[in-house]
Amino acid sequence: MSRQLPAFRIVADPLPQDLLDRTALGQRSKFGGRPTWEQEDETPTCPDCSKSMVFVAQLDSIGFDPAKTVGADEYIFGDVGLIYVFFCFDDGKTTSVFQCT
Repeated sequence: MSRQLPAFRIVADPLPQDLLDRTALGQRSKFGGRPTWEQEDETPTCPDCSKSMVFVAQLDSIGFDPAKTVGADEYIFGDVGLIYVFFCFDDGKTTSVFQCT
């Protein structure tokens, strides 16, 4: 059986002016706004219509705490990276992009 992540409740709180602390590793998940890229902009294009896809969310590494060593309750994406999710409203296609430092 493949590894399964624990379930977490998602609570959406408005983020004033799309501001996010880029240094708050493990706390940079968000929905909407603009991606907080770790590296350069990698906004994908839809494979069907070739338009830029719309940013939906970014998911940060789960349970990361810089004060602790990595434990069983942490799920670190690369080097405390982010997974970015995109959607094409015209064609119903989704894709994701992964970046880390």
